[in-house]
Amino acid sequence: MTARSRILITLAWTTVALHGRDEALALLEEVRALTDSPRLHALTWVQEAVVHVSLADWRSALAALAHVDDASMQLLAPRERTSALLNGGLSHLSLLELGEARAELHEALALAVEGGVVEQEFKARHNLGCLEFYAGNLPEAISLMRAADDVEVPVARARAKQDLAQVLLESGLLTQARDTLHGALAEARTEHLALEEADIRLDLAACALVEGDATSARNELGAAIRIYRARGAEGRQRSTLLLRAAVDLGSGRVPRGVDDLLVPWLQTGRPVTAEERLAARVHVETLLLRGDVDGAADAAQRLRGAAHQGLAGDMHDRLLFAKVAAAQGDSRSARREVHASARRLGRRAAPTQSLEVRAALALHGRRLSEFDLGDALSSGSARRIFDSVERWRAVSHRLPPVSAPPDAETAELMAHLRQARLRLGSTAPGEEEASLRSQVASLEGRIAERDWSTSGRSERNATQDEPAPVAGTASGRTPGEAAGFTGTRAALGERDEVALVLFAHAGQQYVLEVGAHRRSRVRHLGTVATVTTLADRLVRDLRAQAFAATNPALAAAVGRAVDASLAELDRVVFGDLRLPDGCGVVVAPSRALASVPWTALPGAAGRPVTVAASLTRWATPEPPAEGPTTVTSLAGPSLRRAVAEAADVAAVWGSGSGADHGGTQDSKRLVTALATDTVVHVAAHGTHERQNPFFSSLHLADGPVFAHELPRPLRSRHVVLSACDVGQSDLRPGDEPFGLTAALLSLGARSVVAAVAPVGDEVAAVAMVDYHRRLSSGVPAARALAVTVAEHPGARAFCLYGADWAAPHTPA
Repeated sequence: MTARSRILITLAWTTVALHGRDEALALLEEVRALTDSPRLHALTWVQEAVVHVSLADWRSALAALAHVDDASMQLLAPRERTSALLNGGLSHLSLLELGEARAELHEALALAVEGGVVEQEFKARHNLGCLEFYAGNLPEAISLMRAADDVEVPVARARAKQDLAQVLLESGLLTQARDTLHGALAEARTEHLALEEADIRLDLAACALVEGDATSARNELGAAIRIYRARGAEGRQRSTLLLRAAVDLGSGRVPRGVDDLLVPWLQTGRPVTAEERLAARVHVETLLLRGDVDGAADAAQRLRGAAHQGLAGDMHDRLLFAKVAAAQGDSRSARREVHASARRLGRRAAPTQSLEVRAALALHGRRLSEFDLGDALSSGSARRIFDSVERWRAVSHRLPPVSAPPDAETAELMAHLRQARLRLGSTAPGEEEASLRSQVASLEGRIAERDWSTSGRSERNATQDEPAPVAGTASGRTPGEAAGFTGTRAALGERDEVALVLFAHAGQQYVLEVGAHRRSRVRHLGTVATVTTLADRLVRDLRAQAFAATNPALAAAVGRAVDASLAELDRVVFGDLRLPDGCGVVVAPSRALASVPWTALPGAAGRPVTVAASLTRWATPEPPAEGPTTVTSLAGPSLRRAVAEAADVAAVWGSGSGADHGGTQDSKRLVTALATDTVVHVAAHGTHERQNPFFSSLHLADGPVFAHELPRPLRSRHVVLSACDVGQSDLRPGDEPFGLTAALLSLGARSVVAAVAPVGDEVAAVAMVDYHRRLSSGVPAARALAVTVAEHPGARAFCLYGADWAAPHTPA
């Protein structure tokens, strides 16, 4: 009888996957009828909890475990007790009962370590990482999950990868989250884990929603629903139908049958679990779309108050509060909700010392920013439009410089990556090349994850509404706070400049013209698709021009194409804007125009032009210089004129400068220069990585130097990258720039000169020396570059990024 009971208990686990929960529970009931053994009865309840956990029925799992009292627990083997604690901890965690979850998971970890049960040690460590994720401590969550992954045990890791992806998604690291999920999906299919596959598809749908791709989200959700239906996972099927309803509502359509779908959740009290809060949101949006404003206002009250939820959930709640207020005609309350959300987003980004996390967190504000900007556009107020754009744009560039130093393990990974990239560049296509590419991808992933989990202070309190005290900036604002319209106009007037703030909304491209001595106005430029096509064509033509320089006939034809592309884009962007002689231009580009060579456009010809990710950062005064201006000029290998260019730049600055005279300086020399010198010039090959922009690089003697290994913070105020392409940026939602230039600015550089397309070696060598000659004489960087480009048209791919800069004094 005992043997049969044990077989039935074990069989229950496989039965739930093959035939559903009811048959599995029937087997366990049969065991209870067959035996009076307290130990076997306890095992049936532990196994029943496992069944409920596999179907995400957390309350039923806890109800089952409640039958196992302390006396019964002592009858179980250590491995069995650990299993009960793990499932209880996971259930409490999923219900956001963090205190109970923490106690049970720590007890499970201690038992697993004591008993040498590595599989359960892996699960306990990983689930504690999940707990820190729910507690809002993302760096520690990643660290704990990685520690679990280091436990050598042959277990299926699809679920663990999925959990890590959720942390990455919560951090706003969309690309990394999606890649991790695809890896988890492949493992789930290999192991024939159908329910895990469906769960992973839910998170892939979440990734699609963050990107605004509702079609892909629906496809993933549909696939998950079919799997749940086939496996009898009714609870999960219902939750997924709820999520699909939320997708439909986000597209402006009330789904059929939504009222019946909501019934089970709306009968509960205050929503606590993720599903209950999602149901409450779906209810509010349904009522809003039906025009029942009073009903929506009442329903929204269920979402008020403190809640254990991630940043994305909080942003969604605040969006609904704003929508309800706007529908009630209370625009002031609607704006208050939006402004509070923007402040919270800035505070959430501020603690982390990861460049990528800072920038990527802006993803969470996408729907709020669209609502805010739409409201501002409908008002017709230039002030409100400016405030809305600046509030959400480039939050990371308004924060204090990243300051966490790289650790020894990261430095070692960087060295391995540098060597792998060098070998890859000289390896012919084949098996070895494929192996090297895999090695490079793995190293980049490990480096990025170490960066993500680095934080200047714990993010545990970053989810609270009240910010920790911070020091003010030179302009009187706290870090992350956007500049005001009046202050920006005053700064433009002092500097005799006009700002062109480019932004997109609902697939349309606009520009806001702002100046101190002119009426601000908004112009519609066309569709985003049209403007993107013009910008991409211009950059392609500039690339072709650089490679056609040695063929006069081809160069002439390509030159005409470049001039035509410049003229067409200039007509769209500048339109009928007429600027006084000498007036400078500050451009705050949108995603479609992130990599435009602004100094080359006819409307900007001969004018000082600065490209600013954030006008707040641009308007912040330069702090007083400390000590004399020092300059380092470096050259990379394989450029015929690079060594001479580096030497000539150093000679321009005279004493207090140094140059690499052999093109043999390595990455350490560049890192040292950026950490110690005022001005750094680098003449080298450069690479902009579109798929992974923070691994864009400069190529020195020992290989590529990546954004991830630059000093934090750097001392250099002005950096000149005489290299191809590294001025390019990939802008993500929130118009957060990604790339080498953006990294230098985030690390503390005041301004960076870089090219968005290839520039001929001969042209760059002459033009950049002329540029430094003007800069060293006290001419501000924007004006020095304008004059240089006017004299050397071949250098028009160079732009000035960040803010203007001038040498405080000419070195002796």
